[in-house]
Amino acid sequence: MTEFKFDGEKINHFFNGKYTNEDEHYLNEVFCDNSKEDELKHYLLRQFYELAPEEDADKKNLDHILYRIHYNITTRLAAQKAMFENIVKWILRLAGIILLPLAIFFAVRSYQNSGQKKEAWVEINAPAWTRAQFSLPDGSTGWLNSNSSIKYNGSFNADRQVTLKGEAFFDVYKDEKRPFVVNTPEISVKALGTRFNVASYENEKNVEVVLSEGKIILDNKRINKSYTLKSGELFTYDKSFNNSLTSEVDTQKYISWTAGKLVFRNDPLDVIAKRLERWYNIDVELDVSSFEDIRWRATFVNEGLEAVLNMLNRSLPLNYKIENQYLKPDETYTKKKVIITLRTK
Repeated sequence: MTEFKFDGEKINHFFNGKYTNEDEHYLNEVFCDNSKEDELKHYLLRQFYELAPEEDADKKNLDHILYRIHYNITTRLAAQKAMFENIVKWILRLAGIILLPLAIFFAVRSYQNSGQKKEAWVEINAPAWTRAQFSLPDGSTGWLNSNSSIKYNGSFNADRQVTLKGEAFFDVYKDEKRPFVVNTPEISVKALGTRFNVASYENEKNVEVVLSEGKIILDNKRINKSYTLKSGELFTYDKSFNNSLTSEVDTQKYISWTAGKLVFRNDPLDVIAKRLERWYNIDVELDVSSFEDIRWRATFVNEGLEAVLNMLNRSLPLNYKIENQYLKPDETYTKKKVIITLRTK
């Protein structure tokens, strides 16, 4: 029996959707003629082991390849339904032996040559009123605060970049050849190996970065300016006025949330309200004329909302009222609301 002369280019044309009538005729001949099954099986196995060395084969993820084959067969060439049904039946009949070589030998080559590699994204979330601890593929670890998320792509180990929404604390694994980068809409933070906290909530006027140890470089995207932050410093960017400030602070105040502590250190009332909103997933309304005149120093560990408000009431000339949740017309519930007013006498 003469060995069947297999033409890989014609198959490649088919999977790329750029086939001619000649290619289509050849495809019918190859996949729909049962008499060629043994020869084709033998050829593909041999071709696979010649062209896909063992060390390369181990690195390939076939999920996207199988999806591509399935997509091409079921959608791109739907007009040739009968031919495709024969191809699918043939592949299923030989799946245990042929599918892997077929996928790697043709689809991977086509996929790599196209230069359009699809990256898989990973997202980690901390819902409202929660904290979430995370570990990244490079060995870096950290925490996400309430209503926060980080996202990174499949090439993370090569570029070490994450996108942050909300607030996160990062303990970065040291690698001088691959800087670790945190991106937010306003800034990017670059580090080699250090510990720092980034707070960048969409609905808050300030972006804050505090450095616990080491050194980091910040790029302010809005004003195209870079800053170098040293241990014990806080960088604050005011989105409303488009200006920034660097100051020395007690960093523990800004990272204590990772240990379940709610800490206030001479904070004005508007800052207190924002942190209570984030911590307890509530809305706070301030019926007070001046926020800066009222400041508070306190530390709470695993305390409920009313315990904190009672302490606020006893420590400062403030009253509070809690409005419970109610059902809106769209059948969703509002957040619990706290109204804080100034106590006159």
